[in-house]
Amino acid sequence: MILFTFGWVNAAQAEASGDMPDRLRLGVVVAADDTARDRVEPFRLAMEEIVDLPVDLFLLDTLGDAIERIVDGKIDYVRLSPSAYAAAHRICDCVEPLVTAGPDDFPARFYAILVSKRGAGNTSLEDLKGTRLAVGNKHAVAAYRVPLANLAADGVNARAHFQTLVEVQNPLEGLRAILDGRVQASLAWSSLAGEAKNGFTAGTLNDYYVSGAKGFSDLEIVWRSPPIPYSAHVVAKNLPDALKRRLRAGLMDLRREAPDAYLAIEPDLPGGFEPVVHADYRPVLRTYEDDFAKVLARD
Repeated sequence: MILFTFGWVNAAQAEASGDMPDRLRLGVVVAADDTARDRVEPFRLAMEEIVDLPVDLFLLDTLGDAIERIVDGKIDYVRLSPSAYAAAHRICDCVEPLVTAGPDDFPARFYAILVSKRGAGNTSLEDLKGTRLAVGNKHAVAAYRVPLANLAADGVNARAHFQTLVEVQNPLEGLRAILDGRVQASLAWSSLAGEAKNGFTAGTLNDYYVSGAKGFSDLEIVWRSPPIPYSAHVVAKNLPDALKRRLRAGLMDLRREAPDAYLAIEPDLPGGFEPVVHADYRPVLRTYEDDFAKVLARD
């Protein structure tokens, strides 16, 4: 039996509920986690109390399975990555984000960034024209797809602007490539929260700072994307509005009211939930739009 309570539930129950479903179908991506059902159970129980309905749990192997199920109407709620939410929305306008989670008490957003070497005459995108840019592989969200699409949205076609795009193994290698002169700029990601002198709270610059490698103070950010939510707790858009309001309100209180239930679904982002809307995912949605397909294509 759950011992916590949500003070707003009685008021929510008083709302008109004639179109409420009989139960809520919760999907959770578990990959190869054999303990997933037990691990997620506190969250499922919390969801039952939030919505005052039975909640059925469906374990899904991959994000692709999750996208297929929510788009086909076989589940009502699932946690997706930002890119998976954008992919689902690309298939049909039938999904809606409610909340995102964050790693700490700073705003639950991160940024794709473009980094260059400080004091090398590369202080702006215009200065970097005709130089070499380190990028991730074609599937990398923050080190390829999001920055290239959003640079294009800002009027900078990376394929035409830079002399060449140099694929690196990961964003940290990209920073090392800047410092040893192989490239003049690199794509990376950052929370842009906390202190810049420490590489911020999370991201490629923070990883490099923590590693203790030389040259950190020689790196600077030249460009940043719009903010991107870390995750997307998504529902079927055709759920009753009263139920969606109840869900969002309950999730917002979850870390405080039932931290075990919160960590059962967001173990890697313990900072709590924040509300989101479709427009918050615009930087990632662009990566699925035809207008930016050419700049994202790889030879």
